[in-house]
Amino acid sequence: MPPGEVGGSTGESARSSPAGASGPPPHGLVDLLRNRSFLLLQARNTAAYVGYAVYLATVLWLSYRLTGGIALAGVLVGIESAVYTVTFLAAPVVDRLRDKRWVYVVCYPVQALAALGMGVTFVLGDLSVPLLVALVVVLAVLWDFTWAADQAASRLLFGADRLFAVSGVGSAVGGAVDVTMFFGAGAAIALFGVAGGSYLYAALLGIGAVFAFALPIVVPRAAAGPYRETFREGWSLYRGPSGRPLRHLAVLQFTTGLFASAPVLLLTLTAARSFHASQGVYAALYVADLVGGIGIGLLFGWLNPRTAIGPILVVSTAALGAAILATQPVSFSLVLSVAVWAVVGVAATARQSAAASYLQGRFAPDLLARVSSNAYLFPGTATTVGAFAIGLLSLSWSAQQLTELVAAGFVVSAVAGLALPEIRSLRF
Repeated sequence: MPPGEVGGSTGESARSSPAGASGPPPHGLVDLLRNRSFLLLQARNTAAYVGYAVYLATVLWLSYRLTGGIALAGVLVGIESAVYTVTFLAAPVVDRLRDKRWVYVVCYPVQALAALGMGVTFVLGDLSVPLLVALVVVLAVLWDFTWAADQAASRLLFGADRLFAVSGVGSAVGGAVDVTMFFGAGAAIALFGVAGGSYLYAALLGIGAVFAFALPIVVPRAAAGPYRETFREGWSLYRGPSGRPLRHLAVLQFTTGLFASAPVLLLTLTAARSFHASQGVYAALYVADLVGGIGIGLLFGWLNPRTAIGPILVVSTAALGAAILATQPVSFSLVLSVAVWAVVGVAATARQSAAASYLQGRFAPDLLARVSSNAYLFPGTATTVGAFAIGLLSLSWSAQQLTELVAAGFVVSAVAGLALPEIRSLRF
């Protein structure tokens, strides 16, 4: 069934105009390119999310360099995911802020210092596993707040109707920049190792803070009442008949979450075992995965598939399983591996983008941080378990066995999604 509009404490429709807008939101490419808010949002997003991609690649390769395997990488991803699962505790604070930009202005500089510390201590030979874990936790805790703010930013600035369009135009405009930066990040890791990646992440966070300061993200009326009341209001959306879509989405996100960390872990394992632990190959495969995600973002921006969220979730999950399964037979060839990992990026990004856009489009702006963060609890918990399990299994299982397990997990999750009626009809 098409979900009805769900309002928050403001009673605002999910199709309302963007906050602070003097007229209708920009619709075309030219209009967006002339829109100061879009340009600033795109610049901040590019800096932050390219930076995060650099950071994740850096941490995964660093863990391999420290231990010679991916068990530590699984532990680190598990710890990071565990921290992300408690974003729902930060979300009421974010929803209560009238101007969301202060979340970025405060958090980004502190994260930059932590990333810088990671690189410096590695170069000096002082980066121990406990210190690495501590830095990962600091970065993840602060990311909880910025991620929660991100869930409201596009909706507040441009409204619900244009979520896919804004994302797609952002991919079109920023795609070349993203690809260039991803290749630059890959080159930095290939040439300078984890220190180069850490320094680049710190620099990008600093740049993101500057752009964030110039972009107010104001909600018409922030969530009101005590913290406990706003906390409960967010979880009340899961109750009753109107909460069935969220409950069914939680089931699907939990099952896929068990295997969500596997692609990057298997990518690391492939570069290590099939290509003699080459930093250059690792960077190439990682960039291919990211570029695949940019491609599907462009397509979604053009199609604006608001009424097909459920089918996208099911098909992309099954496709991700098939693509993961194909990574091992082609691991003898760098060219074929790059192509297959690009397909992995397409499938993974399609799944993530569809779920995120559904949440951002269906719910009122004053609820977005809470509903998105609450929804992440389910895949986040599963990802924590899955990352630890895959890391431990890598100590005794072959890459082929791990790949088959993960591929089967995604395919079974897709079948489970088909069995859930609210998933089949999910839209906004």
